[in-house]
Amino acid sequence: MIIPWEVRETLYSMLLSQRQTDILIGTILGDGHLEKNGHGVRLKVGHGKKQTEYTYWKYFEMKNLTPSPPRSVKEFHKSRKMFDESVHFATFSDLELVKWRDLFYESGVKAIPKNISDILRSPLSLAVWYMDDGYKRNDCNALRISTDSFSLNDHHLLVNCLEKNFEINAQIHKKDKTNNIYIPNKFTKKFCDIVRPYIVDSLLYKVSLAP
Repeated sequence: MIIPWEVRETLYSMLLSQRQTDILIGTILGDGHLEKNGHGVRLKVGHGKKQTEYTYWKYFEMKNLTPSPPRSVKEFHKSRKMFDESVHFATFSDLELVKWRDLFYESGVKAIPKNISDILRSPLSLAVWYMDDGYKRNDCNALRISTDSFSLNDHHLLVNCLEKNFEINAQIHKKDKTNNIYIPNKFTKKFCDIVRPYIVDSLLYKVSLAP
């Protein structure tokens, strides 16, 4: 995405701290969306009503980068004949986020960069990704990360990254017609020990393992 210099000078310029960058990486891997907005890009964050505390945690972590606090949105789903309520906020449109969109949306849709092992290195990023899309199975301590939208090759990149950077031997499991990242019992304690210090209180159940 090439932006003329005369346009760049008119855009808001945000400087992300290392902590904010780590949260951004986990959010992009998870439920976050980098949206073209004018000549820049903004991060859109949205979670279900049950994750309101988590949404506000992200907001306060990025408050200096956002124009307004989270707001509740209700959407009617015709197939289920019911309303779903979620909580959303977005950052300013900014040039700093253009490079991240170029990296994760090279073909126009979100995909895993080939150099993900150079990007996903922080335990905080891993924790945010897991808080967004991870859950513990009900019948055992194994964990899943919902990565349905990613290709099989993307999954291999993620599995290799988890092994290289965190020494987590994850697997690729078929779930219905899509693939998910699967962390077997043997590695769940190690995974949870890595991410637990960063998990918000309302989501601690995701790392509460059975004896």
